[in-house]
Amino acid sequence: MAITRANTESILVKRAGPLMVLAGLDGSTVDGTNADLNDPIGWAVRVLGYVTTDVTAVADADVASVTADEFNDFFDLGELRVLETVIGNYDDVDLRVGPRDEKYHQTVLQAERKVARLKKRLEEAGVFGAATVTAGSMTLDFVEHDDDTS
Repeated sequence: MAITRANTESILVKRAGPLMVLAGLDGSTVDGTNADLNDPIGWAVRVLGYVTTDVTAVADADVASVTADEFNDFFDLGELRVLETVIGNYDDVDLRVGPRDEKYHQTVLQAERKVARLKKRLEEAGVFGAATVTAGSMTLDFVEHDDDTS
């Protein structure tokens, strides 16, 4: 089963829509035209090793490259990039005026915790993270000769 751009937007908006809205991003459009999801969707496609024909307008054909076995990683990668965008765009600061005290930084903290969990899950799945180093050994049949025999 091939997925579409609209399918992907639907899942990403369900996962991160409220945070997107708080950061001034479109957290509701799921018809395949959400411009704020171009980068996250395209990035997820490229991390999985596929190409996008246009990085500013990811199409159904680009998303259709993702196989069913990769769906979970694909959606996690997209959500990760959405949350990183939210963190970068969120500009509300804590506010204290008299008895009124609003802690807006908690939104960023929540997004950062989600980012950490997603990165850990993706690293454990082997999607990205630290490279695995493998090494072997070589045995040389070498004997040192004492040429200084007097």
